[in-house]
Amino acid sequence: MINDDKNHRLESMDGEIPFENYMKIDNTNLAPDVAAQMIKNRFDL
Repeated sequence: MINDDKNHRLESMDGEIPFENYMKIDNTNLAPDVAAQMIKNRFDL
């Protein structure tokens, strides 16, 4: 059995999730602390 990344990726389409407290981040090439800082900045945490 091949573990193909395409079969396990969870992605939303632009505009698919209409919530104010939602942000889409492509963290494929981001360090965890960079992604966390983006979230903290976006939501004033």
